[in-house]
Amino acid sequence: MNRLAGCALALLLAAPCLAGDASGFDPAAIDRCLADASTQGTRADCAATGMEACLDYARGKYTGDDPDFPMANCLDASHQAWEAKLTGVYEAALKAQGKKDNGAQEMLRQAERSWLQFREDLCNQVRDAAAEGKGDLARARCIRDETARQVALLMALVDPR
Repeated sequence: MNRLAGCALALLLAAPCLAGDASGFDPAAIDRCLADASTQGTRADCAATGMEACLDYARGKYTGDDPDFPMANCLDASHQAWEAKLTGVYEAALKAQGKKDNGAQEMLRQAERSWLQFREDLCNQVRDAAAEGKGDLARARCIRDETARQVALLMALVDPR
């Protein structure tokens, strides 16, 4: 199994694969993007935040023969950062919904379970529709992007500006 296929499998299992290999990815970039959007009263699309710096770093350090490795590496690092952000925002949203005492927490739990299945199904379709040899990258990008969107949606439950 090549390294990119191993990464795709790790993403499928939601386990870190390459996180940390591309130390050019700065998870704080996500916080800055979200904070900037919040101060402007908007919800920005921050999914790709930090990717340019990560790719510059990864391309400078990687000397192998897989041209997709830097992108796979950075997508994985970005995805891991978004997953961590999602966990924190989801917990905050559960807490906020718990104050309503009307079954809102259970509805949110069910919605999150449904969303996880939706994300998997959608991103598997994206992988299957991608150009030959690019399916794993397309799926990884989809997982990252959908996770970032879910963070923004859940943030609205915590801070409904």
